[in-house]
Amino acid sequence: MPVDQNTIDALDLQSLHLPQSPSVTKLEAEDYTDSSGEPSLRILVVLDEATDISSVSGDAVGELKSVIRESLRNHGITVFPYIFLAKPSELQESDDED
Repeated sequence: MPVDQNTIDALDLQSLHLPQSPSVTKLEAEDYTDSSGEPSLRILVVLDEATDISSVSGDAVGELKSVIRESLRNHGITVFPYIFLAKPSELQESDDED
């Protein structure tokens, strides 16, 4: 299932009711095929660079992911979303390694 307008709308930061922590600056989605060959989504959650990861609780991350999953379901997206979190500097590091 290609990323479509419903997916983009579901991940619109202006309409999502994300928890205050961790602070999210951007959400990106791309088509993904999981290890069993099933179509799915890969969701990248870009955190504010100032986020202190060591102070973010597992409950906060769980709530963040739950809000994203619920919004996708509410927009008719039924494939499983694999959700990854990273700060811009971490993304830059992985780009530098390529």
